[in-house]
Amino acid sequence: MLGEQEAYYGELKRDCLGLVEARVDTYAGIIFATWDQAAPTLEAYLGDARWYLDVTFNRRDCGTEALGPVKWIEPVNWKTPVDNCSDNYHVPTSHRSSMVVQSRYLGRPRVSHKQQFQSSHKHLFINGHSLTVRILERADEARQFHGVSQDNRPLFEAYYRDTLPEAERRLGRFRARCVHLGNHSLFPHGVLGFRLAHPRGPLQTEFWHFVVLEKDMPPELKRALRMGLGNNNGVSGLFEQDDMDNWRGVTQASLSRIARQYAHELSMGVGHAGPQADFPGWVAERYISEHNQRHFYHRWEAFMNAASWSDIGLDPSTAPFEGTATMKG
Repeated sequence: MLGEQEAYYGELKRDCLGLVEARVDTYAGIIFATWDQAAPTLEAYLGDARWYLDVTFNRRDCGTEALGPVKWIEPVNWKTPVDNCSDNYHVPTSHRSSMVVQSRYLGRPRVSHKQQFQSSHKHLFINGHSLTVRILERADEARQFHGVSQDNRPLFEAYYRDTLPEAERRLGRFRARCVHLGNHSLFPHGVLGFRLAHPRGPLQTEFWHFVVLEKDMPPELKRALRMGLGNNNGVSGLFEQDDMDNWRGVTQASLSRIARQYAHELSMGVGHAGPQADFPGWVAERYISEHNQRHFYHRWEAFMNAASWSDIGLDPSTAPFEGTATMKG
């Protein structure tokens, strides 16, 4: 090292000054790291959330690929987008203009509050992780919302129909045919799918946004999803701009003297959640609920008050992991 003898007199203990080593583990090729050597294993931390994550990240032998990240900074508190991740109530209102355009040019029906109230989709919470799950009516149903149009829908349906036997082998019949992962947040700061919301102070968040695709998906379908997900979510997406307007407003409003005099109202669906036979986790009765938001803030409070991991409970995994898919892919 240049100057080691002159500046340090040859007394620098280089063997003691290496980089701090993180604990690293993987799930379906995704790398997770922690500085805490006493933290639970990744498998225990994910728990039964993996039962749902598998249908996106572990569906095929080929695995997935992540495009990105696209990075940008917004003047929002990082907990607001995590909160929004499970907020299906805002969709027909906040995203109305975007959905009008999509219904006009892509032939996609608008989403109404009535449809959301009556939906059979699931809204659930596991070990701090907030998830929304679509229940598929057909096994070959196009699993994405953004990027699928009247023109390419038959191609998507053919793709899922052709890959269904492989998915059933890996996930079992029920998950492969009936379950599709929607918006999800891995505690504490994974949001809206495969994205990180890095706190850069109480009033600033740096987003790292990825698009995740199955590696062997045909190029024309990859392009449709890349364009669709990028044009709706991401730094310049139609839905993203709607959300950012809300997130900025929430963050700024929370700073006012008047706002600090009132508690945050999160009572939607209180007392209407619990275990369900076919779905692991604590499941809300309706797809529109603030069940996940309440649990997220309780979980964050528990982490802030905990002296060690022994003060933080993790539910044991009890889900029936049918099929050949494992933590490692």
